[in-house]
Amino acid sequence: MGIMKNALRERIRRKDIYVVVVIGMIIVMMCMSGAATLSINGVSVTEFEMMMPLVMNVISVLGGGIAVALSLRTIPNEYERRTSHLVWIRGISQWKYHSQLALASMISSLGALFILYVGVLVFAVMRGEIQILLKGIPAFFLFSISTAAVSLFTSAVSLVLPGMAAGVLCTAFMLIGTMHPILETVSGIVSGVARGLVNGVLFAVPNLYGVEVQAANLLSGKTVQVHNILGGLLVLYVCAVMLYVFRRKEA
Repeated sequence: MGIMKNALRERIRRKDIYVVVVIGMIIVMMCMSGAATLSINGVSVTEFEMMMPLVMNVISVLGGGIAVALSLRTIPNEYERRTSHLVWIRGISQWKYHSQLALASMISSLGALFILYVGVLVFAVMRGEIQILLKGIPAFFLFSISTAAVSLFTSAVSLVLPGMAAGVLCTAFMLIGTMHPILETVSGIVSGVARGLVNGVLFAVPNLYGVEVQAANLLSGKTVQVHNILGGLLVLYVCAVMLYVFRRKEA
């Protein structure tokens, strides 16, 4: 646990993450307050139930970006500083070492996501939607599944790919996963080779949006689709397995 605590302290010291969180909160409050106009097919979205999934998706993208930024260099930096050799001397396995570092990054990412999420709850209460508070915690657990998966995926990929390649791949994983419905719409519009490419991307990248939207459904009183939650948990499990399977040769 000492490895995880030290890694958490290092994540907390990163001032750039706080800047991103503050900017994210401003964006979220603008969307919820009407200062920024949200529309679907040219029709302005003003109803709370309609606005919730859109704002939650914005938060998810911001949270996913923070997860990639926090997780991308956590493990590689330890190897570059040669602090990993001090760990091997103590007889700690590579899997345990990597898992504690990855867990520190995931906790930091979920902490930043929670700050953004609280902004939605505060505005909901200001709109008179007080009953939403009772669903706030279980909804956050659903909402955090995709961000946790992105964080673990990034930590795993950072073990085997160079920094730039890992960053591009993990950012693409996060964006495509959270924008699955948009790509599904594009797939229905295009044809030929383009459709094949889009369908291939949709098949390769899991639908992170599916589990995220269940949190919005819970908050707004809509039906929660359990199969999407189970799918999100499966993705989270696979990402954790990747962290176990991948190894660093320097060890």
